[in-house]
Amino acid sequence: MDKILSAMAYDKKVRIYAAVSTDTVNKAILNHNLNLMSAMALGRLLTVTAMMSYMSKSESIAVQISSEAPMKGLLAISDSKGKVKGYVVNNDYTTYGENITSLGQLLMPGKLMISRDFGLKEPYTGITPLVTGEIAEDIAKYYMDSEQTPTACALGTYFDDKGNLMAAGGYIIQVLPGTEEVILNELEQRVSLTTNISKLIYDLRTPENLLNFLFSDRKLEITKEESIAFECSCSKDKILEKLLTIDKEQLNEVASQQSAIEAVCPYCNAHYHYDSKDILKIIG
Repeated sequence: MDKILSAMAYDKKVRIYAAVSTDTVNKAILNHNLNLMSAMALGRLLTVTAMMSYMSKSESIAVQISSEAPMKGLLAISDSKGKVKGYVVNNDYTTYGENITSLGQLLMPGKLMISRDFGLKEPYTGITPLVTGEIAEDIAKYYMDSEQTPTACALGTYFDDKGNLMAAGGYIIQVLPGTEEVILNELEQRVSLTTNISKLIYDLRTPENLLNFLFSDRKLEITKEESIAFECSCSKDKILEKLLTIDKEQLNEVASQQSAIEAVCPYCNAHYHYDSKDILKIIG
């Protein structure tokens, strides 16, 4: 089962969130028929969005990357219960050549936008330029810029020789105010042990093992856990209501001609078919 763990270490001066999200990311890959680089990008974004939602007191969080580069961007949304969904804007960029080896080539330059819904009239939104386009570094920079919280973030997706996803996950480490320099220096050394985070997640398999690998000798205390799943709340009626707000005139035309339309949920790629009777039920 995919899950997130929260923990404290160094006498509660350091908080850590660790996740393994292999099944979640595999479902997204299957639903959206993602190529390898898109799977890598969305896998990282789904994982970190689930962790950020878990960390936050908001009802939901949306993490969006917008870009003019080949991938054009991607979006992930998670609620406070670990239900996450998302999509890649452009999954077909073969015309850009075979020399694409990093997410930065597909996303830079770009912007990172994070919106938190606290149940108020408008969500709280922060925007920052992408640093590398590799997502983890961009998230760490966001926390430093927007919340002045020193943060280390690592996100990984591990594929076999045939391009099948074998493991996905990551961690977020944050230090509390007043943490001694000696602890900060030691954290840098420990983070350096996770340079190949994708392979490490594959080898360790669970967030418990990842936390113990990093901090078992530093008064590690696991405090809470939450399951993660790729799950969308769309339905046939909800999608049709969305269509009504976008183009009622076109729906009237479809209904009058007794033809049909098909709509696709961007978040989970579910396809919905509507005949004229379905449309008339909504528009009256």
